[in-house]
Amino acid sequence: MGRGTAAPATNEPMDLRREHAVWQDYELLDSGDFEKLERFGEILMVRPEPQALWKKSDQAQWADAHLIYARQGREGEWQSLKNVPEAWEVSWENLKFHVRPTSFKHTGLFPEQASNWRYLRDHLKPGQKLLNLFGYTGGASVAAASVDADVTHCDASKPVVTWGRENLELSGLADKKCRWIVDDAQRFVAREIRRGNTYDAIIMDPPAFGRGPEGEVWQFENDLPVLLDECAKILNHDHGMLLVNAYSLGFPGLAIENMVKTALPFAKNFETVELTLKESSDRGFELPTGVVVRASW
Repeated sequence: MGRGTAAPATNEPMDLRREHAVWQDYELLDSGDFEKLERFGEILMVRPEPQALWKKSDQAQWADAHLIYARQGREGEWQSLKNVPEAWEVSWENLKFHVRPTSFKHTGLFPEQASNWRYLRDHLKPGQKLLNLFGYTGGASVAAASVDADVTHCDASKPVVTWGRENLELSGLADKKCRWIVDDAQRFVAREIRRGNTYDAIIMDPPAFGRGPEGEVWQFENDLPVLLDECAKILNHDHGMLLVNAYSLGFPGLAIENMVKTALPFAKNFETVELTLKESSDRGFELPTGVVVRASW
């Protein structure tokens, strides 16, 4: 095909679209020089951000930060510049979550995931069974419980599962159906297969690398295809959905989408979305945070 010649029509996926989370109690104020300035409620914090290859927009406002995560080699620690509580509440829509600065620069929330919480609230029906794998502090679980889904939350870390329970209660949803499981995701799914349990929806947020409660090793590129195949065995094939998050691991969205399509030949609809956080600065840059593949049938 020569230059200037139109390419023939194909059934290839459309270009990756972007989707940024909408918040009131969280704000990406600025980003650049491998850092980001964020507001969680009234608290401003500076954290490392390897994707922020550009220059900061407004250097002056960074001086107002309450907390700075200073990295030294592979590790780091929080430096408090102003009086900050150990934990505080933030709201998203009518849900509430506790924020706590922790080691490895985390806060207990990945704000970009609010896009997926909105998706779950829009698409789940009351009584449908949702499994949240690698569920962390329960943002997706709380969102699903808020629309009366029957939720099973699984994470290998007991402290973050406890944190998730806390968030459910904080949101006034303690009476909703939500089962909290401390277990390795692969091992739990294998047990669900043996039990004959099925789910209408699964959402997962697998890390690049991790360890289960008994030292089980997880490596994204090796273990995710196997886990997806196993998840296909516990999904309701008549109707349902699967959401797979993949942070900036160097794998393009299309690679993750193809992996999901291979595991779910019965799925009819696919969308792959780049999740972002949008600066509230005048320039309004969007910070890439990874992709999500959403399959439904």
